[in-house]
Amino acid sequence: MANRRNLKKDINWLTQEVVSDCLIHMDFNPVKNEKELAEIINEIITKRDELFSKINKPTSKIDSKEVKKQYVQHVKDIFETADRCFERLSKLPRK
Repeated sequence: MANRRNLKKDINWLTQEVVSDCLIHMDFNPVKNEKELAEIINEIITKRDELFSKINKPTSKIDSKEVKKQYVQHVKDIFETADRCFERLSKLPRK
């Protein structure tokens, strides 16, 4: 079972990847899509904050199998959100 610290690190890493790709897109494309990029960044950061608040809830009274299910669901949620953000980013107009 993954521990909280590693789960949070993975979520932060994936969030940083999405944000950095958005910033790179903004820097290298003359067509400025600042509003769309801000929405993408906001979506991934909101999901990160939401998952962190769920992960930080005390789980001492919950069965370890239940905790594992929750962690698996959190990983699935962040991957789906990151995938959706990357798809939105790839659909933005370029040059």
